[in-house]
Amino acid sequence: MPRISVVAKKYAKSLFLVARKNNNLNEVFEELNTFKQNFSTSFSNELKNPVISKNDLDKIIKEVAKKFKLGSLTTNFFGSIVRNRRLNLFPEIFEEFSRIHREYQNILEVELIFASEPKKDQVEQVKLVIGKKYPDKKIATRILIKEKILGGLQIKIGSQMVDASLKNQLELIKKECLAVIN
Repeated sequence: MPRISVVAKKYAKSLFLVARKNNNLNEVFEELNTFKQNFSTSFSNELKNPVISKNDLDKIIKEVAKKFKLGSLTTNFFGSIVRNRRLNLFPEIFEEFSRIHREYQNILEVELIFASEPKKDQVEQVKLVIGKKYPDKKIATRILIKEKILGGLQIKIGSQMVDASLKNQLELIKKECLAVIN
């Protein structure tokens, strides 16, 4: 995960607190997600142009909000970051907002890396095992396919990694064999 700036963290936390206070946290999250899917760096860079007046920036963001059917809180938030010429921080703000939102919802995000497409029951078994270790959490899985692990799986939870891949097992055997030879 890329490093998130202090400024982006402050924007994300402020938006989260206001959304929670107004009881529309999930709505704001969905609106941010919609915007993220349509976000482009070139658009962000264009809006940083000092030639564009703050009045024009407000008009532009209102048009964008109207197009994406954003609520007033999200529209005001985007108005604020655009007026402050911080729209380029949106990807970081979104990542931090998502992290805080998952934490608040008590969701544990788990990345499962397989060599090939897993069967549904394999994923469910892994979720059950993880659920026993984290009984108070809802488990959300993200599945990635990386053929280079050859087989087995890797489980990534936050900064922790459990490597039960065939590639890793072969590397361990190779090291043991080399240690015996030397």
